Amino acid sequence: MAAPPLSLRGVYDSLRVPTLRDLVFSAKAYLATALALIVGFSQNLENPYWAVLTVYIVLTPPESGAIRSKALFRFLGTIGGGMVMMGVTALLGDQLGVLVSVTILIITGATFLRQTDRTPANYLWFSGGITAGVVGLTNLMQPTNVFDYATARMGEISLGILAIAAVDSVFWPRPMTPDFLKTMADWRGQARSWLVDALSLTAAQSSDEDRRQVLRQGLRDMTKAVGVIDAKAVQLPFDVIAMAPRGRQLNLVRRQVVELIADLAGVEIWARALRHDQTLHTDLGEALEQVSRWVEASPDQPDDRTEAHAAEGEALIAALNARHDALDPAGGLTLATERGLLSRLAAFVGDWADLSLALRAVETGGKLSPRLDQMARQAKPVRSVDYLGAFFDVAPMLLSMGLTATIWYWTAWSSGGGALLFSMIGCVFLIGQDRILQSSTGLLTWILTAFGLVFLYQYAILPRVTDFPVLIAVLGCALLPFGLMMAMSTAGMLICVYIFAFLGLQSAYAADFNQSLQTLNASLAGLLIAFACLYLCSYDHARFAARRLLLAVRRDILDIARSRRIPDRERFLFLAIDRLALYFPAAEQLFGAGQLPRVRMIDDFGIGINLLTLRHSEPDVSPAMRAVLQDLRVQAEQTYRAKLKGRSDGGALRELVDAALDNPALLTETTRGRLIEALTGMHLALHDEQAPPPGEIIP
Repeated sequence: MAAPPLSLRGVYDSLRVPTLRDLVFSAKAYLATALALIVGFSQNLENPYWAVLTVYIVLTPPESGAIRSKALFRFLGTIGGGMVMMGVTALLGDQLGVLVSVTILIITGATFLRQTDRTPANYLWFSGGITAGVVGLTNLMQPTNVFDYATARMGEISLGILAIAAVDSVFWPRPMTPDFLKTMADWRGQARSWLVDALSLTAAQSSDEDRRQVLRQGLRDMTKAVGVIDAKAVQLPFDVIAMAPRGRQLNLVRRQVVELIADLAGVEIWARALRHDQTLHTDLGEALEQVSRWVEASPDQPDDRTEAHAAEGEALIAALNARHDALDPAGGLTLATERGLLSRLAAFVGDWADLSLALRAVETGGKLSPRLDQMARQAKPVRSVDYLGAFFDVAPMLLSMGLTATIWYWTAWSSGGGALLFSMIGCVFLIGQDRILQSSTGLLTWILTAFGLVFLYQYAILPRVTDFPVLIAVLGCALLPFGLMMAMSTAGMLICVYIFAFLGLQSAYAADFNQSLQTLNASLAGLLIAFACLYLCSYDHARFAARRLLLAVRRDILDIARSRRIPDRERFLFLAIDRLALYFPAAEQLFGAGQLPRVRMIDDFGIGINLLTLRHSEPDVSPAMRAVLQDLRVQAEQTYRAKLKGRSDGGALRELVDAALDNPALLTETTRGRLIEALTGMHLALHDEQAPPPGEIIP
């Protein structure tokens, strides 16, 4: 298992030979630092070191779109956090105990919101909480200074934002869109190969479990694209290319990727059920060949052939639907399964073509067709949010800051405010991480390294360097190597940030030895309290997340079964795939890089989506069949209530589904095709569920 990224071992493992991109990154940081210090000192700003700290925070990641979006969130968060603290101090400045308590609640509230937002936009909450902490906690004993301190910090951080934005725009800007398109091209290539392999499961020799598990491993890897798109959708609209992608286009890309993952999961289930060539309808093999050829002919990156290929896809969908309609669902389980596979393939072809057109619009900056534009307007991302997990992550911060404030209150500790500040900072960087002791050791090492460099700078360099250009050159001797380290490890960024944080907490124009030691003592005390609270409140994040995600999918199916209103299909689908995308990384941490146990979430997803189809069909069936479907829903509710409690239903739901398939009344329904396909899909998922897994991730 890999070491935590902030641990000594984790940082050592991340180091490598610097590349040209690393050198450019380090040079940008240094130039922005020089620019910020030149302007700050020439204009006699109160503490220009805050501007430099902003440079090193905003510069990661190094792509221009990410830098610009992060700069905007930093600016808004700083303004918001500063104004909130000015308002709170104006109301409660004469009640120190209440002011401390409210400040702690503001910081933990911002951190909670940050933990619930999985996109880079959470930096807005991060910077707001940090600003509220720095402004509020450093001026608790002198509330009258909050207004001047907050406005000065806003100006200095704005200077840092402008410095890095200017340097990045002039000096080797790095666009994000080409890398994003290449990532999507790689994903499409992976999906293409996966589909061809999945369709070969219909062959007689393809029925062994190991090969099927390899396919599900591949599906696991493809879900990672959801997280990539979530990050890039926030950053790409700020890219430096002439026609930066619009958020609407990126939402459409995300929607189609989610749809394709669902299509592929369905294809795997339906194709695996057709294990013997001799049972296939004579035309199905030809249809599978047509789909394979069409997908393999699609360009990796959208180009001038994209629209023509999408038009071929429309013709292929019509042919697949014609084959589908020609099969009588009453002909038995095999024909019903073939119909289901043809339906999934038609959906896959349509979603693949729409993704190609959406990526073409991202690449060229062109407009979407009216149909796709309408889809894009409705393609609002649906993400799974675990509020309980976010609360557990924030709890150590609340405990740490509360304990520090209590010690400060009872002992009249002169460094209590500083300890409270660093208690917050220690929690901010370690929240949500496993192996707290290893991470804490690393973080403490990097902070002490930063303070040692600050001590050297203030008492060995500043007294001997009186010329500003020489001072900038001397700073470069440290900043350039740490800039290279930043490109490889978070530790490099932490060292640079803490260097300028220590400098920012002191006078910018005169070094004070006693104040320096007081800052060090406060930081160590606050950090040790934070580490202790984080360790006491630590838990197995991966196991907790995997269990919660699996239970969430099962609760969704329970809601489908019992809800009076029919749940929205797209919301269920998007939430299920989003949870799969979160589930697999957690499962990887539990089981290492090896093969994962059978993924129950895929089986539950198959049951849920088909149960939802049956619910949509209920108004259109006869009273007798409606009673059958309602009985099935009642049993599904009971089954999933039992699953949520860790119990089995003894196969009762599967027996009821099979009985519904054998019911003669089913063949008299006008919507029998849709009903038989949905019941067959549930039958396949429930049959798969009975196979003994190598292990399961829920106690």
